[in-house]
Amino acid sequence: MGKISQFLALGGTVLILYIGITKLLDQRAYERKKRLHNCGEAVKYPHRESLFGLDLLIKDTKEHTACTYLKEIQRQYAVYGKTHEVRFLGERMIRTMDPKNIQAVLGLNAKDYGLQPLREGLAMPLFNHGINTTDGEYWQYSRSLIKPTFSRMEICNLASLEFHFRRLMELLPKDGTTVDLQPLFSRLFLDTSTEFLFGKSADTLLPLPAEEGELFIKSFDYVMEGLGNRVRLGPLKFLYRDPLWFESIRIVHAFVEKHIDVAIEVEKHRKINGSTEREANNRYILLNEMAKQTQDKLDLRSQILAVFMPSRDTTAFLVANIFHALARNPAIWKRLRTEFMAVGNQTLTFELLKSIKYLQWVINESHRMYSISDNNPRCVLSDSILPTGGGTDGKSPLLVCKGQYISFNIYCLHQDRDIWGSDVDIFRPERWEGLKLFWNFIPFGGGPRTCPAQQLVNTEAAYVTVRMMQEFAAVDHRDEHEWTEQWRIGPHSKYGCKDGTLSTRIGNPILYYLGEAEFESRLSPRIISTNKPMQLFHLFLSSIVEPTVSGQPTTGLSGIITCTAKRTFVTRRKKGKSIGYTGKINDSMIKSRVVCHL
Repeated sequence: MGKISQFLALGGTVLILYIGITKLLDQRAYERKKRLHNCGEAVKYPHRESLFGLDLLIKDTKEHTACTYLKEIQRQYAVYGKTHEVRFLGERMIRTMDPKNIQAVLGLNAKDYGLQPLREGLAMPLFNHGINTTDGEYWQYSRSLIKPTFSRMEICNLASLEFHFRRLMELLPKDGTTVDLQPLFSRLFLDTSTEFLFGKSADTLLPLPAEEGELFIKSFDYVMEGLGNRVRLGPLKFLYRDPLWFESIRIVHAFVEKHIDVAIEVEKHRKINGSTEREANNRYILLNEMAKQTQDKLDLRSQILAVFMPSRDTTAFLVANIFHALARNPAIWKRLRTEFMAVGNQTLTFELLKSIKYLQWVINESHRMYSISDNNPRCVLSDSILPTGGGTDGKSPLLVCKGQYISFNIYCLHQDRDIWGSDVDIFRPERWEGLKLFWNFIPFGGGPRTCPAQQLVNTEAAYVTVRMMQEFAAVDHRDEHEWTEQWRIGPHSKYGCKDGTLSTRIGNPILYYLGEAEFESRLSPRIISTNKPMQLFHLFLSSIVEPTVSGQPTTGLSGIITCTAKRTFVTRRKKGKSIGYTGKINDSMIKSRVVCHL
């Protein structure tokens, strides 16, 4: 027994010596590198409990709960500098909002920083490997699965978005009653994203949404709230053991797996028949495209959920924030609407929306003022140098070592008065005129891991903003509260976006029109068909007219207008019966967008 005790004591002594010598050698190597690159130390946050930094973790958690975290993190950066060091669960973490440091992390030295050590297992058992949880070869594989999805050709296909937008219009009150637009926008982009990703819309905008779709969304939202808590717990994520969270994940998996089975069957059919779903129905379904490259159901489930997670809310919150600002700034609304109306009756395309400068300024200003992302952590994979943040003045280079954490804050970057001026708290799109961007504006990140959906998000936001302006002459501010943060994964408006929009509704007939090929593929052949050079318009008559889309039941009234130089032919449909009409609309009526009633 005595020999065993002596052996254990000797082993313990050797282990302590090994750890001590290793730390001493690491410290000496660290000091040599610091001297070599003239690096300084970052200002340190004054922890009350400096071993694990639990005091700061508890404080930040309370601020999240109180919906005041964004203001508190701004205060901390103002007090301790744009780059400073904190203790995060026993590890050193560099926090920064300096554009030069963010450029180094995301761009110049991106290979030195990674996500996988931080996020691997974070979303388990929801999903494991995906584009936003991995590094290296597996990340490249995940990106290759989804990159074609966000090509310019796919962005330009706005017909599906228009179809769901018309459903949204049916849910808006006609009498000027106050309406919260944020949940409606969430339903709109949920329906479009599920149709795009899975091939079948959740149809949450229908008066009686499908029970399965509603259950999936409620479960997924609960999963996102729990995932946000796990993110904030970091290495202590295993402490989050909510039984309802795990049950919600099971429901989400069951919903997705049904669509995976369909996608695999579609791929088998494609291999046999040599045709694709997209070619047959003019549709692009991400899950079907993924199934062309892998038939592994678990892999497909992880990959599609990793894409769906950020797409669930990003565009909806962006558009809600835009209307939150426009309702409070009628002069901005007026200028934006005037500039759009100046382009005339052109087709709403990616190129046209991109060309309306003031619209792009409004979108950028919304990204800047109401960032839907805040802290973005990375793990240092190999020793690296940040260009600034060291020394008492914060201007010297800063050495970060393998195993350390670094977190950059997009919200604070976009609220930096040194970059944006003293009016940083004011929604002012004009600030973007002639503005040269460096790394001071990164709503979608930057470098190799830039969000591949950024053009899609901005295009959809622009489209819905314009369509709302075509429908309504003004939007009234009805919010009792100013914008207040609430958290899921990122921040959004706690009190929604309450407006009174419908008291000044426009009966604007020429809202969206299609090229001839798309017209013939999407509309019933019983509707008027014509040859070039006639121009085909989708006609929406005030709020009562809906597009007639191939494969969809015809309800209520619908109309198609075909314009030539001399005459206008219109077919109306009521309860399945066609009503012919021939009339004339002159150029002045089209240019002035005067309502033409049938």
